[in-house]
Amino acid sequence: MKLGLNNNLVTPNVGAVGAEFSLADISGLQLWLKYDTGQGTITNGIQWDDSSGNNRHASQTLDAQEGTGFSGGAFVTDAGSQDNLDFASTFSDAGDYHVFMVLDLSEESNETFISSVDNTSFMRFAQNGAAEDFRIRHGGTTLNMTLSSGFGTAKAIAEVSRNGSNLVNVLKNGTSLGTDTGAGTFSFEQIGSSSNSLSSASIFEVVVFDNILTGSDLTNVRNDIASRNSISI
Repeated sequence: MKLGLNNNLVTPNVGAVGAEFSLADISGLQLWLKYDTGQGTITNGIQWDDSSGNNRHASQTLDAQEGTGFSGGAFVTDAGSQDNLDFASTFSDAGDYHVFMVLDLSEESNETFISSVDNTSFMRFAQNGAAEDFRIRHGGTTLNMTLSSGFGTAKAIAEVSRNGSNLVNVLKNGTSLGTDTGAGTFSFEQIGSSSNSLSSASIFEVVVFDNILTGSDLTNVRNDIASRNSISI
């Protein structure tokens, strides 16, 4: 407490000054490959450190699958190759999840952006070269969706969530592009794909929760990612 004007007691506004939001404060965070953070070389390869505290660092030691490495704060993949980064530990989710990825695609043709090593789980824009076609596979169970529009070839936040009723929602910069129902277990093992390439793209940030975000948590996470990556939403 301190004395203010007219000797009235004034209560400090605790937390208002200097308070800083962090994705790590939100429950259920499983993976956070943060923009332009923890990106560097390791023995025989490259690594993107996991900022979630779960030590699921993403790395690659095969030259043919490293792409061009890191540039401009992003993991950059090469056209026609199977560039990917493998997580240090796998996590599988049969229920709710919420995935955020900042992508800059150079084309729209089979753009797999997160997957399992054996290709039984993946998320892919522009299935078979059709911009509006989105395909997601949960442990071998395939869901094909026709979106209201393609993701496009400009830097944006791709967001995919699934709730307890298996309702899958695909969004771009916070705006829904389509919903459908898809059950099954998704295995999160790598960004990009060792089976289906994400062609000539830049991945700036990856955030995965094992629950679906709503309300102020969702708003704060989305705004935080957008601000750090200079995206207007």
